[in-house]
Amino acid sequence: MITQDTKELLKFNAHGVSPADIYKEGCEAGKLAVDIFYAQHGEPLYCGFGDVKIVPARGSFVKYLKDIKIGSNGWNGGWRISSYDIMRGHDLCSTQSMSIKEEACDAFAKVLEKYGITAYSQSRAD
Repeated sequence: MITQDTKELLKFNAHGVSPADIYKEGCEAGKLAVDIFYAQHGEPLYCGFGDVKIVPARGSFVKYLKDIKIGSNGWNGGWRISSYDIMRGHDLCSTQSMSIKEEACDAFAKVLEKYGITAYSQSRAD
């Protein structure tokens, strides 16, 4: 678990990294995680949705996402980024498999956490 002190250090380390680069790194990590998962498990048939929630919905990264029209207000606060925005351009972008969406969102959220951005992967069955 990342403590508040650690989070401040991570934010310091992220200073100077453009939000566009963070978003690109997160998307690449998500797509790679999907490729690895798909190679091992195929496309599970359990349908659902996946997204990443950033809380609070402020800061340079969220401002960047709003400026380029990626994401929306999250339920109960925060900023929500859909798995579709994370996997854009990937062959499995439009899959209905919740497991694949979870893999992409988990990897994307880990990249954001690396930069001190509080992010959670979320999913729900369809």
